[in-house]
Amino acid sequence: MKIDLILAKTFKFVVFVLFTFMTLVYFGVMLLLPLDILTQIVRIFHGIGLPTVLAAGLGISALGYIGYLVSRMPELYRLIVDIGVQLISFGYSQIQRFDPLIDSGKQTETGTA
Repeated sequence: MKIDLILAKTFKFVVFVLFTFMTLVYFGVMLLLPLDILTQIVRIFHGIGLPTVLAAGLGISALGYIGYLVSRMPELYRLIVDIGVQLISFGYSQIQRFDPLIDSGKQTETGTA
């Protein structure tokens, strides 16, 4: 019966790592997305022949304008944050589903079942 308990704990850890990774990727993408937009805008302006300093200034201005547009839509960023929070709560509930299995394995191991 000890192998059942070890397997349940191992799978619980794997699910924990999976949902932690998914959450970190989600919020990491949300943090890196503006930087990527800035980089692409600067490349576009530099590609059409503008000097790098001017392209960077225009890129920062364009990113600021995009940020202003997003700030005028509070439902959008509330939705993005809510999706991340739901991802966290879903992962937590899936991890908690292993607890009865582990508890029953511990009771069987001690012989109190």
